[in-house]
Amino acid sequence: MTMRVFPWIIAEVLVMALSAASWAQELEVAVWSYDVPGEKEYYETLKRDYEAANPGAHVNIVLDKWDDAHERIRGWIKTASGPDAIVLPDIWIVEFFKGIEPFEKYLKPGQEAEFFPVLFKKGIHHGHLTGLVWATSTKALFYRKDLFDAYRIKAPVTWDDQFVAAIKVSDPPKIYGLGLPGKPVAETEDNLYFYFWSAGGRFFGPDGRCAINSEAGFRSLLLYCNYVNKYHLTQPEVTSYSRKEARVLFEQGRLGMYAEGPWLIEIMHKTAPHVPFAVAPLPRDKEVVTQLITDHMVILRGSKQKEAAAGFIHFCYQDKYRLAFAKLGIIPEKIAVAKDDHFQKDPEWKVFVDVIPYGKVIPLINWEEIACVLRDMMVQTLSARKEVRTALDDAARQIDAIVERNGEREVLMTR
Repeated sequence: MTMRVFPWIIAEVLVMALSAASWAQELEVAVWSYDVPGEKEYYETLKRDYEAANPGAHVNIVLDKWDDAHERIRGWIKTASGPDAIVLPDIWIVEFFKGIEPFEKYLKPGQEAEFFPVLFKKGIHHGHLTGLVWATSTKALFYRKDLFDAYRIKAPVTWDDQFVAAIKVSDPPKIYGLGLPGKPVAETEDNLYFYFWSAGGRFFGPDGRCAINSEAGFRSLLLYCNYVNKYHLTQPEVTSYSRKEARVLFEQGRLGMYAEGPWLIEIMHKTAPHVPFAVAPLPRDKEVVTQLITDHMVILRGSKQKEAAAGFIHFCYQDKYRLAFAKLGIIPEKIAVAKDDHFQKDPEWKVFVDVIPYGKVIPLINWEEIACVLRDMMVQTLSARKEVRTALDDAARQIDAIVERNGEREVLMTR
């Protein structure tokens, strides 16, 4: 379906958005923390500047943790209550689509061209723009440059390179070769995806059936488990570590390698300047890959101040504010912002920008329940409760049942 935006609608909405500054309003915006230094101060500045530029307007920006974000959003949409605008992850767009106000009617003329096309289009579902990209990330491998130099190791390019490097730099309990998450919480499964995609894995086959138990799935999960259980090259008790908790070990200088998004660059510079590090693309098997994730600023259908909320969003997307946000450790979504020297001349940032063409994404279907199955599969194998092949087959059956129940098999067959 093609989006159609009529000029007279654009003009009318822009007038309403601009006039919102004169309203005595109390907008509420819910955003979620990326745990990066300066985040709270950024939102405080945004609030102060918006209210100064719009006398009589007030906005309450609530910065919260991701832990229960999914259930809170579900409740807001079910009851048509809650904030006027929220940050929504791409993996939840399909699930909450009916509770999101289509954003195309609020677009300014020519605004689409300000964004990288692949990122702007990720917010389109069933022909409607759900919102603007708020945060983008690719993933790469952080490694201890001092240790690699000491052992005369080059940045790993392949799985084998990474395995050899993990053995050489491992010196437990002081240094663990590779940090891996295994706790059954959001995002843990992402680190498995890196291996799965690189091995040529695809979540669903042409028939729309789950293919996690393919040879690529077996090789990637077995590799993950071998790092943990067979060779003991990771931190102990992996199933007690979320991605953020494992990342802290790298910040402390206790990991030789850790795969993470660009925000870790700024975290390391600001909170761990004593730990020398460098960045390389994720080690490959058959394919060079990275994970492309986007979060979107959307207006909820339950909002009684949609035009005012759109006006606030447009204020946020001025280049100076998007540049300040990206400098916290986020890939810029606007082309003009990405041209800043901060991203163009920094060798660490360059890796994250260069891998964008190799980005892989999870299917745009109801994903949260599927992700829970995959997290449980990881826990079962990492704790040696199930054999890898058995766990994969069990997960595939569960995922097929979820897809069937949600009526999404035909959607998967057309992609």
